[in-house]
Amino acid sequence: MAEEAKIEVKREGDEVTVLVELPPGELARAEDEAYRRAAREFSVPGFRPGKVPKAVLLSRYGPDLFDDEVKEILVDKWLPVAIEEHKLKPLSSPKVEIKEFERGKRLAFQATFAVWPEVEIPDELDLELPDVPEVEVGEEELMETLEELKRRAAILEPKDGPAEPGDVVRFKHRDDLYEVEVGEGEEGLPHKFLGKRPGDIVVIEDEKGRKLSIEVTQVYKMTIPTEEEVAAHYGEESWEDLRERAKTELRERKEAERRGRMRLAALDALAEKLGIEVPPSLLEEEVEIELARHGGKAELRPEVEEAVRRRMRRWIVSRLVASQKGLYPSEEEVRDMARSLEVEEDLVRSRLIFERAADWILEHAKGKEAE
Repeated sequence: MAEEAKIEVKREGDEVTVLVELPPGELARAEDEAYRRAAREFSVPGFRPGKVPKAVLLSRYGPDLFDDEVKEILVDKWLPVAIEEHKLKPLSSPKVEIKEFERGKRLAFQATFAVWPEVEIPDELDLELPDVPEVEVGEEELMETLEELKRRAAILEPKDGPAEPGDVVRFKHRDDLYEVEVGEGEEGLPHKFLGKRPGDIVVIEDEKGRKLSIEVTQVYKMTIPTEEEVAAHYGEESWEDLRERAKTELRERKEAERRGRMRLAALDALAEKLGIEVPPSLLEEEVEIELARHGGKAELRPEVEEAVRRRMRRWIVSRLVASQKGLYPSEEEVRDMARSLEVEEDLVRSRLIFERAADWILEHAKGKEAE
């Protein structure tokens, strides 16, 4: 009677270890497949491509010629079998380790990976959500916005004289051009251009103490138009119309920010309620990737780990909700939106899942707002 493959699954929380032990028959079939692949790739004088006998290949290249290929073939075949047989839902990429290999006789390998939490999202959620105040547009921030609109509509006239406070200086660093408004303060880049003319060189120091030489290419006198001229510049009939438009856009932007905070709070609250956390192996993997982006600075690990934990937990919760409540966007919807926004489809898909899942939580939360 042929010996059968042995599969064992060990689970601790949302971390799974799959142990697979394969008998000689499986190794023999994998070696035959490895031979067929190698025969197509290796060229041996006197034999047509793909017709090199197995014994010739082994004698020419050594008895371990097929070992790596055999291992790969068997892992690729049997890991999905183990996952399907035990109804596992991988959350991270499996890390495979060959535990034992005896050519032609035995292969044992181990795969470890995180799996999706086994939780059911109820249709009614008893959640305590933080209070996110209604948005208000203050007079001071509205005036700041209107002043910024005036400056953007300003008329710039080239001048030959030295740069004075309120002038705009254009300067060159390497092949890029930048603009800065000249200031009267005693510190900062705007002050360094005071009194400079086209062609002057200004030496500045960056945050790492390196000295950079930049060239002044032009000095401009900045003239602020009248309020009515500014309104016309932005396509409005009057200053009051522009003021109302600016106020509306400010309110919409602040409302979008408020909605964003509410969504994050909803995902966090549901994660806490259901006890959902990021599996340790997945968290460690993502932290290492993020640390590498910050130069691998060990002192940043606690801060980075907490940020990654929050981000990944929200990612997990949003996909659990979207999956169980049928909120995943269609591929056609993702494709059309990505094309219209000119962004990657993965970004659009992630955004839609996040927003729809968070909005579903907010809609179905029956708890009270926290004090």
